[in-house]
Amino acid sequence: MIIGDLTSKTFKVGLPKVIADICDYLNTLDLVSLEKGRHDITDKIYMNVMEPTTTAPSEKQAEVHRKYIDVQVLISESETIECSTNQIDLSQCNEYNEEDDYQLSPNFDSLVMHTITLKPKMFAVFFPGELHRPCCNVDGKVISLKKLVVKIPVEMVV
Repeated sequence: MIIGDLTSKTFKVGLPKVIADICDYLNTLDLVSLEKGRHDITDKIYMNVMEPTTTAPSEKQAEVHRKYIDVQVLISESETIECSTNQIDLSQCNEYNEEDDYQLSPNFDSLVMHTITLKPKMFAVFFPGELHRPCCNVDGKVISLKKLVVKIPVEMVV
């Protein structure tokens, strides 16, 4: 997991080149004006722009990916993301959805938890196997937000 801010002059330090290049590209866009839905960035990399409403963490299942790296960028409002750096037993998760590359974990509470709060232009990078629960309430408040998630095939980084 990596956390950063697109407004920082040093946001690219330590990032894999493909992720740094994507962040540079995002900085050329008017993120607020992006239409909801899928946007192809290259023939292998795409982003989904969404406008979810946050919910209590207890009402959400955590997700984990296998084939794609998530670069989650908040566009408006604020969002809490719960995550764990512990490895999980994927056999304890729900069935893997290969088409959309996700697996949900109903049993997240026994793991060591980390909570991050994103503000506009902040990003969080989740690598395959890193369990995360995005779009959670901030300070218990339900918020309608806008965000995007860039999907990068893992083989482009390793």
